[in-house]
Amino acid sequence: MHPARRVRESHMMAAIRSTRRGARRTARPRKAARPAKMVRPALRQAVVRAAAQPPQQVLYRICKPGWAVIVERTPNAQGTRFVCPFCPVSHRVPGPVRGFRKMRRAQWVKLRRVEE
Repeated sequence: MHPARRVRESHMMAAIRSTRRGARRTARPRKAARPAKMVRPALRQAVVRAAAQPPQQVLYRICKPGWAVIVERTPNAQGTRFVCPFCPVSHRVPGPVRGFRKMRRAQWVKLRRVEE
């Protein structure tokens, strides 16, 4: 053994492949691939459907500076009143409220204000 090596000979790793490799995975006979069935284009179009899109969420500015309310935009929705967590007044928005978000002032100023 070379004196520079600090590994004992009993702990040296052998540079041979293990013989268990073949025992782990046995070769299975593969099934023959079937030819693909012809599908008419009209049937294929009927099967593919558009996935339901979640409603778009819109931000509205509320009374406290830097805070916005997240509202789901739904077509022909009636106004929804929600109790403001920052003031004693309830505000009206055009859809269901989904939460609140703290924003930077530059973004918050650009938002449309809720109806009071």
